[in-house]
Amino acid sequence: MTGVGVKASPSTWGCSLVIAALMQWFLLGVSSASAAVPGLWIEHGPNPATSAELLQFSDALAKLAERLRPSVVQVGVNDNQDESSELPPGHPPVPPERPRVGSGFIIHPDGYVITNQHVLSRSGRIEVELFGGEKALGTVIGRDARTDLALLKIDPPRALTALALGDSDTLKVGELVLAIGNPFGLDYSVTMGVVSRKGRALGANGPFDEYIQTDAAINPGNSGGPLLNLRGEVVGINTATVPNRRVGFAIPINLAKTLLPELKEYGKIRWGFLGVTIQELTATLAQALGVEGTKGVLVNGVVPKGPAERAGLRPGDIITGVDGMTIDNVRDLQRKVGRTPIGQTSVVKIIRKGTAEEIPIQIGELPQQTVVSAEPLRKDLGFSVEMLDQDKARKFKLKEDEGLVVTDVVKSGPGAQAGLQPGDLIKEVNQQPVSSLEEYRRSLGESMKGRIDLFLIKRGPAVFYVAVRSKG
Repeated sequence: MTGVGVKASPSTWGCSLVIAALMQWFLLGVSSASAAVPGLWIEHGPNPATSAELLQFSDALAKLAERLRPSVVQVGVNDNQDESSELPPGHPPVPPERPRVGSGFIIHPDGYVITNQHVLSRSGRIEVELFGGEKALGTVIGRDARTDLALLKIDPPRALTALALGDSDTLKVGELVLAIGNPFGLDYSVTMGVVSRKGRALGANGPFDEYIQTDAAINPGNSGGPLLNLRGEVVGINTATVPNRRVGFAIPINLAKTLLPELKEYGKIRWGFLGVTIQELTATLAQALGVEGTKGVLVNGVVPKGPAERAGLRPGDIITGVDGMTIDNVRDLQRKVGRTPIGQTSVVKIIRKGTAEEIPIQIGELPQQTVVSAEPLRKDLGFSVEMLDQDKARKFKLKEDEGLVVTDVVKSGPGAQAGLQPGDLIKEVNQQPVSSLEEYRRSLGESMKGRIDLFLIKRGPAVFYVAVRSKG
């Protein structure tokens, strides 16, 4: 026999048996006592307040979410660019994607994916992560700043399931909807809410900001993900939010469906272009112009060598119709001209000095640089900047007609406290010459509380520096 053995006495074995028996009794007693304590909990008991219909609805909702989630993807961009630089002027606030990760969804098994264009960048590696964790490089097929839409293409590493696109026009206020995306990096999260309102206009983009408003949570990372009805159809593309409020906005899917073929074919949306600057016709203006009512749009300027100028349209003309469609306001005109085919000759009805006329105008293509011509108001600096043109030069009585101009200064904001005024020309930012919005954004960088940015300003004949401390 090897090892060291200890011989137990009969008394030792007896104690062990007694202790084992006591332990078994104690454990059984605790278990029995716990199960017998009245009012501690009820397990799988009857609940007359819960109807079978509610349980069926809950189960159906869970199964629907489980079926839809594999068609949602995560879109990541490897760069340090501020996504606000990719937004059109007047776009409502977007969830601050930090890190720069958004969402998207598969619309075709071949690997076509829809997302927001503000999630992407002009350069940088785009990585698309599928529900199972597989990753693929994304190629931008088309993008449009005006509607904040982008179409991507990936080489599918496996068979993909596409989401069906629904009809956003039939969506009802009060209807239940689901938002699926990657908020805060929490992959493939599902939130539910109702449609709060349709046709919500928030920005300065004319007919292209008719958002679906919902209280389904849309948080950082949700941008580009789908808003779905309970049939599992995509009715919107989640894109914007009201900061610190449970109010989100989605692009109607019917708008996307009209634009996707053009994004795929041309890589962009070719918006119709009339070449005029316009304003609403108020009662006072109508009276001064000698016309009755306020239906129509007042032309206050024409783009040199543009379609309208070539056709003979003049400032002071009132546009009342295009190709048989009545034009009541600015939104009507933007909607009609924007989606008119490039090169088509349209009949524009006008009132000129009290006389109705019809002018044929060949619709041009909206120049790309006019789509993004303004830097959205940065609350940390308290002022906004736009590209200078002839209209702004006249408005601010400037001799120059090129460069960057301060167009809006928030009262008591950092810019106002530093002495900035609307009409100031920005020549340098942080000692870097700037003549375009791209140079302005690059020299300014990202917002940082307490940061001081140095601007070289020209006001009339005077040139001086202004230091603006960001409030973050």
